[in-house]
Amino acid sequence: MSFFRRIYQFDYMGHKLWWFALSGIIIAVGLVSLAVNGLQFGLEFQEGTRITVAFETPPALADLRAAVAEAGYPNAQIQQTANVSGSGVEGFQLQTPMLSAEQQTELRATLDEQFPIENSAGKLVWGVETVSASFGKQVASSSLKAVGIALLLILAYVTFRFQWKYAVGAIAAEVHDLLIVIGIYSLTGREVTTATIAAVLTIMGYSLYDTVIIFDRIRENEPKLGRMPYADMVNESLWETLTRSLNTSFMSLLPVVCLFFFGGETLKDFAFALLVGIISGAYSTIFIASPVLTVLKEREPRYKKLKAAARAEQA
Repeated sequence: MSFFRRIYQFDYMGHKLWWFALSGIIIAVGLVSLAVNGLQFGLEFQEGTRITVAFETPPALADLRAAVAEAGYPNAQIQQTANVSGSGVEGFQLQTPMLSAEQQTELRATLDEQFPIENSAGKLVWGVETVSASFGKQVASSSLKAVGIALLLILAYVTFRFQWKYAVGAIAAEVHDLLIVIGIYSLTGREVTTATIAAVLTIMGYSLYDTVIIFDRIRENEPKLGRMPYADMVNESLWETLTRSLNTSFMSLLPVVCLFFFGGETLKDFAFALLVGIISGAYSTIFIASPVLTVLKEREPRYKKLKAAARAEQA
């Protein structure tokens, strides 16, 4: 019990510089990896020919890679897919450099010889789509716009409901979570897909929800604990909401963990981003959003005096 009491009554705001330093180190490592390794973008973002195919007897992914490499495309990206060309049949998606009609025919014949292509309802399960560089840029641009608009809406909402200093804390937590997710993806080399973008937007909403719960309690305590230094009041608010925040995070993690370990390949990308984001969001609410708010509010004359008086008493 003493261990949990120390956690619940810990001076979180008194150690805010440590939290900033810890997050700064993690983000810096991720940015270095991003500069050196970049991000591994999925098939949706890349130029080339995209082929979806299913086989009568699905080969191992390694065997299919070897066959495609022997056909003259060693750098082709291959991943399993749950729905080939809208047929509902499980198969594979291949991303190659831009192929002519003749090259497509040759590749199809090579694969059909080694791993007979499935015939579904009298039609071979084989789909070809040409993806231009402009399409990949459009997808990336649209994703960035979606994240940017979400941040602006969050800024407007929190400013309207609370005040701009609360909004700065909320945005700092959101940007922190985005950088953590990007850094983790760069470090692990996982592919960034459209499912990742969807997960990132979901994470932003979750993180904001958790932040608003604590901010709401801080606002409620401002008139009641007005003679207390702002950092102490924020600590008090955190202690009062910590159980709810941790329970929410834990219950959100349970289905995501199940998706990650037991879901299909297409769901694992989404689940991994959610997993990282929920953990980061639970952390940033307590250790980023609240400390940033505290730093801003302590600059107000009223709270500056209360802080100075508290230090004088301790001395």
